[in-house]
Amino acid sequence: MNVGESLDVLLRRWQEQHAPNGGAGGAIDVVDVEVIRRGRPGIVDVVAEMDGRLGHAVLAILCPKDRLHPLGTLEEPALGTVEDAEGTGVVVDALRDAGALRLLLEAVEGRSADEGLRDHRAVSVVRDDADAIVLAVDRRVTVTVLHWLARGPHPGMALLEGLDEAGFNHLAAPVAFWRRAGRDLGVVQELLAGATSGWALAMSSLRDLIASGEPPEVAGGDFAAEAFALGTMTARMHVALDRAFGRRTGDAASWADAVARGLGAAGSKGRSGAQLLAALRRSGLHPPAIRTHGDLHLGRTARTDHGWVLADTLPGGTAEGSEEPIYRSPLADVADFTRSLHHAAAVATAERGSVPVPAPPGDLAAAWEARNRKAFVAAYLATPGIGALVPADRRVVRRLLGLFELAHAANDDPSPRGAG
Repeated sequence: MNVGESLDVLLRRWQEQHAPNGGAGGAIDVVDVEVIRRGRPGIVDVVAEMDGRLGHAVLAILCPKDRLHPLGTLEEPALGTVEDAEGTGVVVDALRDAGALRLLLEAVEGRSADEGLRDHRAVSVVRDDADAIVLAVDRRVTVTVLHWLARGPHPGMALLEGLDEAGFNHLAAPVAFWRRAGRDLGVVQELLAGATSGWALAMSSLRDLIASGEPPEVAGGDFAAEAFALGTMTARMHVALDRAFGRRTGDAASWADAVARGLGAAGSKGRSGAQLLAALRRSGLHPPAIRTHGDLHLGRTARTDHGWVLADTLPGGTAEGSEEPIYRSPLADVADFTRSLHHAAAVATAERGSVPVPAPPGDLAAAWEARNRKAFVAAYLATPGIGALVPADRRVVRRLLGLFELAHAANDDPSPRGAG
């Protein structure tokens, strides 16, 4: 393949499909190219600098007569054509065409590339978003390929590997990591049987509750037992993260200052918020700080035939726009999750509007949120080992939880963030 103007044009089209608003239109600089499979059909893996980010484009080169089999949200995987020693080739996004994807998997695995094998490999899209595409292959494994790379090891992949090595079994075990030149490109994991998104289950519970008009503890589809199990899983994750990456000494006063800065024009969200911030600034508290998940919500969890799992580690415990993990109180993850319960309740209420029969949806959803928040936090605090990571005084725990929940209050938007 001619690495010149043709590749630049192809990468520009790839960027238009994968970057927000098509990207800023700056120069594209190729950083790394690997020819995974030569000839027709061929596979070329490209890493390129695009508007300050490292894009990861997996390209397949097909014969013009080859039929396309679009996958995922892209209706047209073709990016253009090239001319090389093999003649004219049609270039497609290899992760968006079923035939090209099978070729890629066979090349990476070193398997035979005969047509019969390609035709009989079952491939389906599990998730396709701005960060990555996740594909199920042969009902056996999932393959996650990153669209945008870190400049070194990807924080989310490091988190996954650390949890697995620390013995945390509430996840799909990694089978192999796809890496080159010190960068994480993707990962192959075990396929979890019967997996259903935590967001989907929570919304189903809320819809059943609102339709019934009964209190959440007696309505069908009560979610409290699931929330309790999720609290236990989250605590076990934090114990494993402590084991994998160690802990540091935190500072409640600096956390309070950071939250106050984040609130900005929103202020302290009332007198109680101002009092909380002031109390923590005076407290002299230095609780343990660990590497956390970083954006834990219902959409990043899944219920399987064997219980709850952490389905997505890609945030990697980093701040937005950074690749360096932040060490913070594990209660910040807890607050992220309780915020997700609030989002689910708000979305379910918005779906039903102000219909007052058989009971106001907002009242029922608020009762659901309170019940499941209590179950989640109670299970979290009761999990063996978590006492080494959170203060023993439950009043202090409530203050810290209130602090991290206050950080979310400036964005009181009922949209299903991470609904997955």
